[in-house]
Amino acid sequence: MVRFERGRDVLSIAAFALLCGLVTGCPSLAGGDDGSDWRKPFRPDEHTVVLYHFDESEGNDAYDACGDAALTLRAHKAALWGSRPGFGSTARFDRKADDADLRVGPTNNDKLHLKTCNKAWTVEAWVRYTGPGGQEQGGRTYANICGTDDEGFGLREGMRGGYSFTLILGRGGVGTREDGLLPTGRFIASSRSMENFGTSDFLFPYRWPNKVKGRYIADDKWHHVAWQFRYKDQLNTFFLDGHLMAKISLHDPGSPDIIVNNTKDICVPFVVGGWIHSQDPPFYIKSGNFEGEIDELRISKVMRYPVAHELAIVRQKLPKAGLKIPYSVEMATDAAEGSVGWKLRAGELPKGLTLDEKRGVIHGTPLEEALSRTVTIGATDAGGKSDKHTFSLTVVHGRLVARSLPPAFAGSAYQTALKTTYMAKPARWEIVAGTLPTGIALNGATGQLHGTPTEECSARVAIQVTDANDVHDRTNLVLRVLPQELRVIKADANTVVLYDWQGTNGKLIPDIMGNKDLTLTWTAMGGDRRVRWPGREGRFPQDNGHGEHGWVTKVKGNAVLDLKTCKDEWTVEAWVRRGGPIQAYGKKVDKTHQPFDYGHICGSYDNSKRGVWELYLSDHDSPDGSMALGVHFLGAELDQALMDLHPWKRPKGIVGDPKEAGIRDTEWHHVAWQYNYAKDLHQLFRDGKLIWHMQSPDGRKLVNNRQHAAQFSVSTRLTGDVLYGVNNFLGFGNFFGQIGEIRISNTRRY
Repeated sequence: MVRFERGRDVLSIAAFALLCGLVTGCPSLAGGDDGSDWRKPFRPDEHTVVLYHFDESEGNDAYDACGDAALTLRAHKAALWGSRPGFGSTARFDRKADDADLRVGPTNNDKLHLKTCNKAWTVEAWVRYTGPGGQEQGGRTYANICGTDDEGFGLREGMRGGYSFTLILGRGGVGTREDGLLPTGRFIASSRSMENFGTSDFLFPYRWPNKVKGRYIADDKWHHVAWQFRYKDQLNTFFLDGHLMAKISLHDPGSPDIIVNNTKDICVPFVVGGWIHSQDPPFYIKSGNFEGEIDELRISKVMRYPVAHELAIVRQKLPKAGLKIPYSVEMATDAAEGSVGWKLRAGELPKGLTLDEKRGVIHGTPLEEALSRTVTIGATDAGGKSDKHTFSLTVVHGRLVARSLPPAFAGSAYQTALKTTYMAKPARWEIVAGTLPTGIALNGATGQLHGTPTEECSARVAIQVTDANDVHDRTNLVLRVLPQELRVIKADANTVVLYDWQGTNGKLIPDIMGNKDLTLTWTAMGGDRRVRWPGREGRFPQDNGHGEHGWVTKVKGNAVLDLKTCKDEWTVEAWVRRGGPIQAYGKKVDKTHQPFDYGHICGSYDNSKRGVWELYLSDHDSPDGSMALGVHFLGAELDQALMDLHPWKRPKGIVGDPKEAGIRDTEWHHVAWQYNYAKDLHQLFRDGKLIWHMQSPDGRKLVNNRQHAAQFSVSTRLTGDVLYGVNNFLGFGNFFGQIGEIRISNTRRY
């Protein structure tokens, strides 16, 4: 067999092109969708994205057999090599604390991030796992073969995102190699997306709904493992030694999310044989490190191995159609013999749509709206095999997407674009009720709001859009013009603490005032989750409600963060943006989602109630479902506790219209809590406006005398001590959304 090797017998251009399928008429060993002979060393073909033979047998580099020099793997410190009869040399790995023999590839490479696999992929390798297993935390077995996600262990400034292809204990829990290992995959989407696309541990073998029993890796012999994925039906299939072990669709009920490959600019490199664990400071725990040998690692942009033995309709999820918008969706089959004919077996397609019985395409221009219209479609191939499946199709009215607007600031330029979905261009925009703030105008052709507002106000307007097919939609919007002083939160003589979240380091967030004891760092190793969102300049952390990606100080019971240096009065303020009414944590809505009804913004208060204070958003007892700012404050004695300083819990303190106290949208809002000792007066502000005040709640004067060992935390409501991944954050009250600048001042600012 001819191999492409750097520095030795390099193939001629013609021979290499022949192997890669670039010369027409040349059969290849790997037949793409027709299958692949996994028993032999692979040869590159037109479907190959990258292939590592690991035949170098010396040195610290391993090369892509398709000739892409950018995909070269280099040993983390020093490469180990093995050999296998009939296959040549192999990459060998020892389980070491310092990850010395890992093979590391480039960062943010589209090929290695599977982004060139836009329809399907196969990730496969030959592996020989020689470790005993059971060496992970808690006695688990978890051995990383390859991937671009690192479980957060190696991140310093980047963010998690990508995939891992691993061996894991087939039945879950704790156990050794003899208990049986199986291949599995995991996909983590971009943290910029609040939809939480990804698989978490849903693809792990102990969750497989139809796992083949009695077939595992329980020895130290060579085995072929493969993970296939297809976007059309979100189908994941796993193979062991040519045997289909499981089929899992992420469209099935109970799936947490789908795979969307939207990662961008993460700092995790492609790694073979484990994960890089080095932290700053150094942090080695061996987790995920492979022990044994890996060979013939290949990524392909097709599914290489059959997922059905006879004709089967692909159970895809039909995309929504737009009223009066041209629509075309092609059906598909697995294992068809010859040509396939299609029939509508039951139900009716929405008016304007038809099924092309030769091509298997639903097409046309829908002329009526439809909600989850079910139709049963059958397919028959040339061999007489048939299958049928019931699909659901929805036709929606074109609509204006915006239901809220980012805030504007008096005297500063403002610009935001309104968007539509399922509407035909060109569109016409107009204001049909209300008036925009002075200085702001609507562009009737583009739907862009722009200008410089001159004064603070809250303007209510109704905007209508009409598309080229005369489909129209309207929505009521509120444009808030806030005080200029809120636009940038700066440090001054009265500032005690300020976090602005900017800078290049996404792991360590310093106090702008220079107090190093107050530096924030991750509760767990989730990476740089700071993202941009209209309404604030800069990048700010985003949490999905799990609490895993919050922030804490290493120091505990700090007097500055406990407001004890604010002798006369204080202001605690923050910018917040809630993620929506449903967060990705809990089981009240389904297995992985629950309503977002309470969110810890910041403070030293935790679930143990050891700390002093907490700033939070809550909709508890809300008259309209909106969330409002609230405060908890504890003294050393039980009768010194000040709980539920909150408009909905204590409505007598509401100032003005109660509707102005709550937050209903997912835009940025400025919230502040002020307190004065002499008057014993608490005041709450939203967007610079007083919404609630109360003097000596319950007749209790605030007493700041509590001594404790609680950490100051942001977004994460702790259940106890946490730092660098200790799981004391999964509990009630974690924030869902983004938190911006946080400032503590020794004066009342508003």
